[in-house]
Amino acid sequence: MEPPSDSGLTALRVRLAQPSSWLNGPGAAGFAAHLEMAQRRLRESHAETGPMVVAEETPAAFLAATLAAIEGGQPVALARPHWGAAERAQAAGQLRPGLWFGPDTAAWPHVYPTFNYEAAAWRGTILIPTGGTGGRVRWAIHEWSTLAAAARALDAFFGGGPFTHVSTLPPWHVSGLMPAVRAIETGGRLWLEAWKSLEAGTPPATEPERAIISLVPMQLLRLLERPALVEWLRATRAILLGGAAPTPALLTRARDLRLPVALAYGLTETAAVVAAQSPADFLAGEPVCVTPLAHARGWVADEAGEPGLPGTTGRVWLECDSLFHGYFPTRRAPGPFATDDEGELDRQGRLRLLGRRDRLINTGGEKVDPRLVEEAIRATGLVEDVMVTGVPDAEWGERVTALYTGATQTTAVLRAVLTGRLLSSAIPKTWIHAARLPLDERGKTDRAALETLLRQAAKD
Repeated sequence: MEPPSDSGLTALRVRLAQPSSWLNGPGAAGFAAHLEMAQRRLRESHAETGPMVVAEETPAAFLAATLAAIEGGQPVALARPHWGAAERAQAAGQLRPGLWFGPDTAAWPHVYPTFNYEAAAWRGTILIPTGGTGGRVRWAIHEWSTLAAAARALDAFFGGGPFTHVSTLPPWHVSGLMPAVRAIETGGRLWLEAWKSLEAGTPPATEPERAIISLVPMQLLRLLERPALVEWLRATRAILLGGAAPTPALLTRARDLRLPVALAYGLTETAAVVAAQSPADFLAGEPVCVTPLAHARGWVADEAGEPGLPGTTGRVWLECDSLFHGYFPTRRAPGPFATDDEGELDRQGRLRLLGRRDRLINTGGEKVDPRLVEEAIRATGLVEDVMVTGVPDAEWGERVTALYTGATQTTAVLRAVLTGRLLSSAIPKTWIHAARLPLDERGKTDRAALETLLRQAAKD
């Protein structure tokens, strides 16, 4: 396949020619060697193939293969290295890949392309998975221009770089890929840090003043137990916090410690961050909400997309330069994107996120918003954290179930305290104590781990 001539890849090609000038950190070891190998394999691949699947285990190898594919115009799909057999088979069946990159490629089904693959139509395509942790994998269609637009917008939001983007998130997720894109496109640096080293209390060996570190709430919570890391975090340009909703207790603690948290909202479909709150506003105690970045517009609307009045709630709609082109293999028509999130827009254009629309629990004919139940349980001060979900039930349709950590009181006490604070239909009927909530590396619900906890609780 001939390399594309798209001038939009100029920054990428320049940076790949000298990776040591922008890529550092303990997780960057071997990047240059992995890049050379990937480029050689691509040159030796003479046939026009379907998307190349990257499932490398280390961040350096993963980024090297992914960026080599983008540079060469080879369609590339990002895959989680440790997917199970069902998810691997699903990915192979959807993509009909022609090339695999990863140490365990023998475990992946090798399916040669059978659909009408048109090189011109898919050249330069970057397929990023959304879902797949116990659910169906979908592939958001991006290209370098959409990723670059998101990178430049975030750079401008923080006043212009160059910045050092510190990442501990896996690059097979959009939140782990985008720090690399930001560094490449904006002339910054990427610092690949080992999460275990951070968790153990060792700060990154890079100056914090120009550093933007990407974390999910679960990671920040653990790092706050390490005094040396708190000092390093306090000195950073920003702590980009996203991926899941942080608890009020975590935000209060971060504000009390004077940490420069930048609350972020984004999706795989928007190439990660599309709206954010500045550290200054966070530290000033402004409401927990975000404002669309310069390349984006967001609003709350009804199902038809008609914007509602400020203060009303509804589905969050987005329009931005970094918006995806559809879910593989179907391209979407240009225009706004209706998310699966519920929100409220105030008169200043700030967006308050209320949670996923699909999380509502139908129990005994009543609709229960698990977010409100979680807030009420946290407000009791009797638990460390909580997750509320609906479990299929023959009598109720769904049974409101709470998984909680750190409680010292009995569930009878918890139920009693919630009486009067919640409708009886919203008070959890089942309470499950857990050492940790079932969250994945992004801080999102790990559906497989959740199912395991629920099955185990049913046996006890």
